[in-house]
Amino acid sequence: MSGTDTDTPSALTVRLHDEAAAVLTVGDEELTPALVDRVRAAAEKAEGADRGVVLLLLGGAGAAEGASPAGTGIHLVNTWERALRRLETSGRPTLALVEGTCTGPALETLLTADYRIAAGDARLRLSGAEDGAWPSTAVHRLAQQIGTARARRLLLRRPWLDGEQAADLDLVDETADGGEAALRRAVLVAGELSAVPGREWSIRRRLLFDATLSYEEALGAHLAACDRSLRRRTTAGQTGADQAAAEQTSAEQAAADGSLARAR
Repeated sequence: MSGTDTDTPSALTVRLHDEAAAVLTVGDEELTPALVDRVRAAAEKAEGADRGVVLLLLGGAGAAEGASPAGTGIHLVNTWERALRRLETSGRPTLALVEGTCTGPALETLLTADYRIAAGDARLRLSGAEDGAWPSTAVHRLAQQIGTARARRLLLRRPWLDGEQAADLDLVDETADGGEAALRRAVLVAGELSAVPGREWSIRRRLLFDATLSYEEALGAHLAACDRSLRRRTTAGQTGADQAAAEQTSAEQAAADGSLARAR
C-alpha cells in the first residue's frame, strides 16, 4: 500500500504542494495582463529552484465555452506567448492536473506541461470563434506533440474531449476515475519528478525541442494569424478608410513583435 492510499484529500493537497517549486492555477478565465504576470511569477520561481515540480492546476467549473479572446490586443497575445514559453522551458519538470473544463488559456498552458494527469470530469476544447480555432502557438504545439493529422481534426471541428479521449490523442498522459484519484496520482508523479536533479530535465527537454522546427521560427507566423483574427473583430462596422488604417497599425505591431521574437 502506497503512502497516499490512506491520506485524506486535504492531506494529499498539502503533500502535492510540498513537492512544488511553483504552483500556477488557471481556471475558467480570459487572457489578461494579470494572468500573464502569474505565469511569469511561476516561471521565475522555477528558474531559481533546484528541486520540486512546477505544478499546474488547470480547469474550472464549466462555464467557459471555448471562445477565443475578445477585446485582446496583439501586444498582450505576444506577452502571453512569451510567458508561456518561459514556463515551458523552465529548469524544473512541469506537472499538470486537469479537473473540470479546460479551454482557452488553461488548455494553452496544459500544452506546455511535461506530464499531464486528467481527472474523470475533465473536458477539453480548443478556443475559437466563427472564423475557426484561435491560431495561437497552441496550433504549433499540437502539431509537434500529436501530429498534424490529429491536430487538423481538432482544429477543424473543435470537439469537446473527455479525459479518455484526450489520452487517446496524447493530450494527457493518464486519467483517473475522479478528482481524489487524480490527486493521488499527481502526488506520486510529483515525487518522482521532484527527484530529478537541478536542470538535468531541461537539458533533455531542449534536445526534444531541437529535433523539430523551433518555436522562435514559428512564433512570427502565429502572431500574424492572431493579429488577423483580432482585427476582424475590432474593425467590424468601421469605414473602409478607418479599417485600412487600423489594419496597417496592427500589422506593423505584429511584424515588430515577430522580429523581436526571432532575434531573441
